[in-house]
Amino acid sequence: MRAIVVDDEKPAQLHLQRLLQSDGRIDPIQCFSTARDALEFLTNHRVDVVFLDIGMPEMNGLEAAEYIEQLDQSIRVIFVTAYAHHAVEAFELQALDYILKPVSPGRLSKTIDRIEGMMSYNTQAAATAEVQESEPVAEEPELEAPGLLVFKHLDIFRSLEQSAKKHKWRTTKSQELFAFLFHHRGEWVSKEILLDKLWADLSQDKGLTLLHTSVYQIRKLLKEWGMTGKLEYNMNRYRLLTGNLVSDVEQFEQAMSYAAVTSVNVQELRQVALLYRGDYLEEHDYDWAKAKSRELRSKYTGLVIDIARWDMANGRGKQGIELLQALQEREPYSEEICRLMMEIYASLDDQQGIKKVYHSLKLLLKEDLGHQPELETSKLYQSLTNQ
Repeated sequence: MRAIVVDDEKPAQLHLQRLLQSDGRIDPIQCFSTARDALEFLTNHRVDVVFLDIGMPEMNGLEAAEYIEQLDQSIRVIFVTAYAHHAVEAFELQALDYILKPVSPGRLSKTIDRIEGMMSYNTQAAATAEVQESEPVAEEPELEAPGLLVFKHLDIFRSLEQSAKKHKWRTTKSQELFAFLFHHRGEWVSKEILLDKLWADLSQDKGLTLLHTSVYQIRKLLKEWGMTGKLEYNMNRYRLLTGNLVSDVEQFEQAMSYAAVTSVNVQELRQVALLYRGDYLEEHDYDWAKAKSRELRSKYTGLVIDIARWDMANGRGKQGIELLQALQEREPYSEEICRLMMEIYASLDDQQGIKKVYHSLKLLLKEDLGHQPELETSKLYQSLTNQ
């Protein structure tokens, strides 16, 4: 096995190198004092294992591990730390193992046993796969693209089918990190912004550790669920590429390019309106999502109103009323909705309907806001009831 040791402290570096040489199962061994030098070496040389100190200046071990994973996911990372509180957090990352300083021969031997066991397993698995590939087998059906729902609550499913398996988030912060990166999908987001938005109440060291842990959990999700998307890292920035992930909000926004509701697209737009199960990330109440939530809510309101107007113009007033009643539950003070409902009731020659919707709004505005209906609404009511 080939390995490198990365540690900014020369004595610790030499100590680990001697222990590895004494064990004899890993050779050759090269040492680096900075993560940047080690990464430059890894871009041109193949290694099996990296012994990586966590507490280094400029670029710490957690950050370096991000780059190593992008260079070659088969490299085994062993974190080395002098602080016990880093141990569990390091182990939650992509490390195969962690070792506390000062490193003892017995503890190192157990780590190398684990490395050998993992590499032996991978070799056997590769050989089995090669044999299986040589045998004719029936083609397996393609897996459905995983589905992401962000209206009302953030959930990831194996597909957008109702019976599909749902991902169980390890922590609420890994869920929020995914939501934030999806919110900015395709764009680079700096580490400083992520720490400020998601971990502002923690020290920088603790925030960075939790950030790296959450990043690892997201990458694990992408891999285990067969997603073609990537969570990339470069120059202290992250970027989420969604790949084959299908989301309700993207489907909704793509449909919003319609110029007008017609007999050709009306049924499709009705289905699009059903995607809106609630406001964007409503149940999470993320401050950073509220502007987008207002924007999408406005688009949804406009879509339902357009469909209801088409229904009225095409003799389907009852369907239009049903749509508007559901919308009115979300927008109870909207006089635009009230006016359109009165117009539809008039097209149905339903005077009682006109009176009911107007007086309900008038009472609600008075009791909740101390207001009277707008002049436009009152005039329309008078006009329709006089007829």
